[in-house]
Amino acid sequence: MLDNLLNIKKPYFTIVYFLALVIDLWGKLNLEIVPYRYITKSLLMILLIVFYLKNQKLNKERKHYYTLIALFLFWIASIAVINHVNNFRFIFGMLFFILGKAMYCIRFTNNRDFKLARLLPFLTGSFILMVSVFFLIYKGLGVFFIPVLIYFFISLLLSLFAYLRKNDVNAKSYNLVMLSMFFLILSEIIMGIKTYYISLPFQDISVMLFYGIGQFLIVYGILIEKKTIEEELIKIKL
Repeated sequence: MLDNLLNIKKPYFTIVYFLALVIDLWGKLNLEIVPYRYITKSLLMILLIVFYLKNQKLNKERKHYYTLIALFLFWIASIAVINHVNNFRFIFGMLFFILGKAMYCIRFTNNRDFKLARLLPFLTGSFILMVSVFFLIYKGLGVFFIPVLIYFFISLLLSLFAYLRKNDVNAKSYNLVMLSMFFLILSEIIMGIKTYYISLPFQDISVMLFYGIGQFLIVYGILIEKKTIEEELIKIKL
């Protein structure tokens, strides 16, 4: 039963994961934080970790360990920020989110040299997005200005590394990981605006919903990753 549930070729895991996500969202709105939210939110990351371990094929390669470490760091971070009113726990959670994203950045590194002309549109769009968000929230950041700045920077850096996978991996893996970046950044933007600027409609649901979708897509995208022939030739030359 477990083999079927976690088999990447079948839809069972997707159904179970999103059912767990719906339960977590319902629990967030209707149940006490202790102990229920800690259980439902942990379940999501546990499912992703087990799913990854069951289906990954890298075995002892370094990229396997970077992914696994990232998932554990995100698990710790997601638990720490449940009670984000506590400043110490919020900073602690933010630190582990940053470390988790850094592990993903390392996971997505490759051997290719890139021309500035290819990076310029992405960097320009990222800069405009980052400046726009900070224009809205900077007055409310107070002592959190530097931590939040670093957090958004590492988020955009992760998106850059995900973007640079193009032509190095199969299209489906690339597209899923890029889509995950969209959902993760959208979740973070909503979180930043609702925490430091103004309340938004459905903010309590949308932050976790987009985060949960993003985490699922990035893991699924990594699991179906295949190197292109061109990338394999580059590795042979090196």
